[in-house]
Order: sequence, then C-alpha cells, then structure tokens
Amino acid sequence: MNPSLGPIGNLVARFATPLFVAACLPVWFALVGAGVPMLGASLCLLAMMVTLTISLERWLPNRRLQARPAGSWHVILFYNGFVSPAVAVALPSLVLVPTARWLGDRLGTTSLWPQTSLAMDLWLVIILTDFTSYWWHRAEHTLVAWSLPWRLHSVHHAPRFYDFWMGAQVHPVDVVVFGLVGFTLLAALGAPLVALEAGACFAAIIGGIHHLGAETRGGVLNWLIPFADHHAVHHSVRPDENGNYGNITTLFDQLFGSYVEPRPGDESPIGAFSLADGYPDLDLGVQLRSPFSARLWARLSRPKPTTPQPPPRPASLPDRGWRRVWAVAWLVGITAALAATT
Repeated sequence: MNPSLGPIGNLVARFATPLFVAACLPVWFALVGAGVPMLGASLCLLAMMVTLTISLERWLPNRRLQARPAGSWHVILFYNGFVSPAVAVALPSLVLVPTARWLGDRLGTTSLWPQTSLAMDLWLVIILTDFTSYWWHRAEHTLVAWSLPWRLHSVHHAPRFYDFWMGAQVHPVDVVVFGLVGFTLLAALGAPLVALEAGACFAAIIGGIHHLGAETRGGVLNWLIPFADHHAVHHSVRPDENGNYGNITTLFDQLFGSYVEPRPGDESPIGAFSLADGYPDLDLGVQLRSPFSARLWARLSRPKPTTPQPPPRPASLPDRGWRRVWAVAWLVGITAALAATT
C-alpha cells in the first residue's frame, strides 16, 4: 500500500493492469466472433491498452523514476508511429507469417503441429513463443563472443527514463529477429492463424503494460505475468539486477534462475551499465547505425561501470528450487488440463 495514493489510487494501482490483461483475450475473441477481422481486433485492443497506460501514467505517475527529457517527440513518433505499427505489427501479420506458412507447406513442417483444440493451440503459441523469445532475449544480454545481439538490443535499454512510450524503442532489426524466433517460426511449424494472431495480440498487450511508468503493483501476480514493477528491474542500471528476460510470462525466468524480485518503492535507476554516460538518447541516426559501426559502438559503450557499484541486494526469495517447482507446476498443469479437455 502507498498512503500517498489514497484508497482508490491503491486499488487502481493494484488491479487496473491485471484486470485488463485478464480481459484482453476474451474481448479479442468476442470481437472476432462479431465479425471484426483479426488484425482489426488486435488494433482495437492495442488502442484500449494505449488509452489505459497513458491515463495511468498521468493519474498515478511513478515520481521515483527519472522523467522523459524534453524534445523527445521525434523519438516517440519514429518508434511508436513507424517501427511499432509497421515492423512489429504489419510486417509479421502481412509478410513474415504468410511467408513462413508458405515455406512450411512446401517443406512439410506444417504437419508437425498437433491436431488439438483452439485453447491448446493458443496456449502452445503463447508458451512456445515465450520460451524462444526468452532465450533470444537472454542471449542478447549475456553473449560474450558475439556482441551484435546486445548492440541491437542496447537501443531499447539506452533510455534512463521509464514510460510506456520507451517500450517501443527497439531497433527495427531487433524487432524482426524477435518476430522470426517467435510467431514466424511457429507459423512454419503449422500453428493455426487464429492462435498466432490472438497470441501476438496478447504478447503486445503484455509488452506495453510492463513498460508502464506508473505506480502499479503486480505483487504475486508477477510470479506469472511480468507487470511493470517486475520489468523495471530488467531495465535497472545495476549489473546485479540483470535478469527478468521473460516477455510474456515469468515462468522461464523462474525455471532457469533469472528471476529478480521487484522492490516497489525502492527502484534502481534505469539504464544500462555497459553504455556510456553520454549515449545520445535523442539521436535516431546514431541509434540505428551504432550496432553496425565498430567505431561508433566503441564510443558509445564501456566494458565496465565507470563508477563504483553498490553491493548486490539480497534476494527476497532466494530459494530457486521453490521457484522451479512453481514454474513446472504451471507449465505441466495448464498443458495437462487443456489436453484432458481436448
């Protein structure tokens, strides 16, 4: 509880985003059932999510986080007005997924997908995409021998502020790779189109909500879904808080030992310890070129923190064995329950 928010503010901070996440898939299927095209249903849900997140940031701003600098509207417009709709939404839906399905039909890989219920199809799409994107995301942060993945992904971690708009600040090539290792791969394996579209919408909703710069509290719900207080830890400038790579759920973070518990009210500064202090947050040209220019990258990066780092924080729940049991129980339990109803 945050006394400064009042009773209504605390209720909104606790339940607004979880309730929206719980409602988004039923609303999506209701819209599609009413005759709305699948892409149209996804865009409608995304518009609702944008309205909710902007409203929450205005009503319940997290003032402990650094504010967005002035003069950044061109960055917002580029990433949110072009990269997100064109590269993250339209390209997979209109090009990557149909091409992967065409290629899978000719290679015979589409027959690998099991014949099962829509509910199971959707669960498999979500959890398999979460699994592949978890490992790609983790590799971007941890690969030492090959720096290009981190160079691409560093564009997303460069901001020292945290709000809804910075969630879309992802290098276009990084967006394409995430699409290829997730929904595009599953399309080649024969995943039904309706499950792919619904799963992609759900993933986009989670991606928007967990970059929310408002006073929200996921609490124990973070043990399943990465809400904003959980994902803000992933954007911490502290090297010892490097973790929380899950994009749709937190199950694989818990299963593979990379879960870091959030500490509401004691958030660390936002940023990336391996980027130079003078990283040009507002220079789009530098951001787009830097992953591919060794000279530019050498100027923008640093191998070690330039200032003394505080000691690691003790984990609030250090028993990783308990977390692994929790993750396996969810993964096996949902799969078994859906298989029993098929």
